[in-house]
Amino acid sequence: MINVVAKFVVVSGSEQTFEDTISEFRGKYMADPGCLRFDLQKHAKAERTYVLLETYDSGDALRRHGESEDYKEFSARMKDLLAQKPEVDILRPVGEQV
Repeated sequence: MINVVAKFVVVSGSEQTFEDTISEFRGKYMADPGCLRFDLQKHAKAERTYVLLETYDSGDALRRHGESEDYKEFSARMKDLLAQKPEVDILRPVGEQV
């Protein structure tokens, strides 16, 4: 299992467009059986800061995601909505986890 935590700071006034775009692409990504989670969270104390929590069943699923035409379109649409480059962490579980 691979977890991705992506932090986004959105341009002021673009919050709703950002949220709508994530929502639109969520269905496309979740249609891939290797994508187990694609959930947007909003920071409680920073109104323009969001965290996207993603989970993939394998490295292959994550690679497929990053190479897809949907991802390329998503990235292009996000470009003008973001105040800075996203911070992305890719995480792997350690040890036995239930």
